[in-house]
Amino acid sequence: MDVALRGGTILTMDDGRLGIVDDGAVGVVDGRIAYVGAASDLDDTTVDRIVDTSGCVVTPGLVNAHTHMPLTLCRGGAQDVPEIEWMRRALAPVRNAMTDADRIAGSRLGALETIASGVTTICEYTSGVADLVEAVYEPLGVRVAAVETINEVGTGHSGDPDDPYPFDASKGDAAEERAEALFEEYGEHALVEPAYGPQALDMVRPERLERLHERATDDDRKLHVHVAQGEREARQIAARYDGHSTVEVLEELGLADDRLVAVHLHGASVDERRRLAESDVSMVGNPSSIAAIDGITPPVVDYGAAGGTVALGTDQAPGPGGHDFNAELRIASLLSKTDRTDPTAFPAWTALRAGTVGGADALGIGVGRLAEGAPADIAVFEPGIGAAPFVEEPFHTAIPNVVFGSPRARDVLVEGRFLVRNGTFVDADPEAAVADAEARAAALFERAEADWRAAGSELVDAVDDGWL
Repeated sequence: MDVALRGGTILTMDDGRLGIVDDGAVGVVDGRIAYVGAASDLDDTTVDRIVDTSGCVVTPGLVNAHTHMPLTLCRGGAQDVPEIEWMRRALAPVRNAMTDADRIAGSRLGALETIASGVTTICEYTSGVADLVEAVYEPLGVRVAAVETINEVGTGHSGDPDDPYPFDASKGDAAEERAEALFEEYGEHALVEPAYGPQALDMVRPERLERLHERATDDDRKLHVHVAQGEREARQIAARYDGHSTVEVLEELGLADDRLVAVHLHGASVDERRRLAESDVSMVGNPSSIAAIDGITPPVVDYGAAGGTVALGTDQAPGPGGHDFNAELRIASLLSKTDRTDPTAFPAWTALRAGTVGGADALGIGVGRLAEGAPADIAVFEPGIGAAPFVEEPFHTAIPNVVFGSPRARDVLVEGRFLVRNGTFVDADPEAAVADAEARAAALFERAEADWRAAGSELVDAVDDGWL
């Protein structure tokens, strides 16, 4: 056995609940889990390296199921504005000024932040995602669901949200070619899971969506789509599809099935969400992001109650602030409680399952559980300021304390390899990543200032009034 994590409380997620094993151990051979059970039954003489996890909680690596990491470089640049302004008037002027090197720097910074919180799988959703896999994710050694954004929105839009975007088929063709190249290059890669990312129903022609869905069905691939994500999309869809909703059109096109990963869904009705759940569509909620952009709590409680698979993601950093995934678990729970005026809604154990096995099942990746034969993607959390104490009797306070205390991970392993050990990155250099991001962000915001001011979001007024 190559390594064993010995002692502490193991949460396997392998029994429909949390799979709690007290004084447990997890053994790893060749990047796979070879033993899960009582520490007393582990033969220490067969283990090359023993890591003491006494007093800690050992969980499956967390799964951050939806991110746009390049935008981390724009952190703080598009918040506290009306939803209808956020994408095109607040974020776009800064985002459009980014260089390829900026995108890499932002992704590296965001990835390090989320790995430090215990994440071992990151879903990166962006255009040209292969470049980020090569420059950021492979060097870090983290698992990545690489989703190529496919968008056909052309130039010359009037700016009126009720005027459908013009489409540019050549733009969509180029994106689709990048997606196919991604599957060709990384389809057999151990740590890369490619997927299609048609950005949203209002940004892609229906015939392209149908073609991608057919291909995903034939080749066992996933289709990640932003679905029912706010007023702007709803008005676009109503104008283009004779007053119908996003979900109604997706159902009419035959896209609502287990190939579809529906991101957001806060603009869907209760009945529409129930129908999607019954059709085996997975949902990814992004509570911090949608609270910041829309002032809405994603319907993770309703979707889970309808029998749907619920995952969680940190989305993007400019509005909500960042990619601390344990904080996302906390926010998901707290917002659900206040949204429903029910302090029992989305409890800590439900949040932990959504952040592990829920994310893995939504992405179609065989992680999220500590079970023999599964990839050894593991996170270790120890008691410390903000999360201590971890008490085991009469129940495990570590479970709510990991969720509501939002601790950084002590150790993070992907396929048995330590990315983080004793709170320190083994190979990566976070200080250098921060320094690079600081320098690049200063130049980026300077380049974007004129266009940002011309866009005229409410954030411009806040700056001129002396608030920022």
